[in-house]
Amino acid sequence: MIQLGIFAKTFDRKTSAKLADAIALAGYECTQFNMTSIALETLPKEADHARLNAVKCDFEASRVAIPAISGTYNMIAPDPKVVEQGRLGFRVLAEASTVLGYSTITLCTGTRHAEDKWKSHPDNSGAEAWRDFRAELDRLIEIADTYDVTLGVEPERSNVISSPQVARRLLGEVGSERVKIVFDPFNLVDWTNRDDASDMLLRAYDLLADATSIIHAQDMRNDGKSCAPGTGFINFERLFNLFFRGGFSGPIIAHGFGESEAASTAEFLRDLLPKGPVR
Repeated sequence: MIQLGIFAKTFDRKTSAKLADAIALAGYECTQFNMTSIALETLPKEADHARLNAVKCDFEASRVAIPAISGTYNMIAPDPKVVEQGRLGFRVLAEASTVLGYSTITLCTGTRHAEDKWKSHPDNSGAEAWRDFRAELDRLIEIADTYDVTLGVEPERSNVISSPQVARRLLGEVGSERVKIVFDPFNLVDWTNRDDASDMLLRAYDLLADATSIIHAQDMRNDGKSCAPGTGFINFERLFNLFFRGGFSGPIIAHGFGESEAASTAEFLRDLLPKGPVR
């Protein structure tokens, strides 16, 4: 069943109970969680099961599901210690899935940029970067097998998996059901060529729809900045129709805007969801 969700860190609340209530009241059924929402690091050093159980109870009380969590770190950082520390934190998140119940941990496929995992570097497209990424991904697949979670790979222009074409190459090489795609239209279109945005997304859909487990609903303004779905130039009605007719049934997670737009965004997106059988 398709669930409408939002990034948990859209809301700033002091307790997990208030956070869960805010998500539900804004009109969402699920969330992509982030440990920063409970005053921890995105990749914590250890799993506090008592604290996690409290979060689970709070979200269950508000009827907000947690299908995914952010587990981003620079998988090909120039400093191997950064990569190792990130992997240790990823393992903690995988362990925590047994409490919070999420099935997907989203990744940052990485960059050679030493200071910012979301900034591009000319070496990202090289054979060495690809080799290092594949080796690190194989390590994460082993952890995912142990804890029965899925790895959410999101094509991102500034990272080593920089395009739908590169993501398709990865899927062909890995051949593991542990690796799925997070389809974020914001990262797949070019604001300088926005008249062709729908065609870009159609090509991306053709390449990645069969492996997509999560859709990120993030719109783009004419200047390339993120904005709430329905306030930019991305045609979500057309995009969703493609996915629904293709049998997509995962969560749709909205982000890229502030709390003041959360409720109106939920209303906009819900109007695009199928009201009955899709043909």
